[in-house]
Amino acid sequence: MLMSMRRKEHGTCSYGVGIEAGMYEVPEVETGYMDASICAIYDGKDYYIGFSPSFEYPKTVVDRVLQGEELGYMEDVFGSTAKGRKGAIGVLTAGRVYRDELEEYAVIMALTKIVSKDVY
Repeated sequence: MLMSMRRKEHGTCSYGVGIEAGMYEVPEVETGYMDASICAIYDGKDYYIGFSPSFEYPKTVVDRVLQGEELGYMEDVFGSTAKGRKGAIGVLTAGRVYRDELEEYAVIMALTKIVSKDVY
């Protein structure tokens, strides 16, 4: 996924930032997959990568995603909120965690090597 990110020149920016979410294989969980938000920050030379906390979708959702269905449109499971700020995680946690919070954590984790260069 990260290698497919396009590198573009945009003015005098020091960093490019990309955020995406998706499932990855975890054989130890019931469905075999978990979901996380991933942030890639690019400074023109190096990538800095961060992941959010991960969670498992219900099996029916995983099966449908693997068949090519986009989960943001699974209104029968998540209602009409999966495409907004709340996201599917907002539904699954009964409003305790929202998608934008997961994205924020992914960005913070990607920033660790930038803000703590003296440690790295």
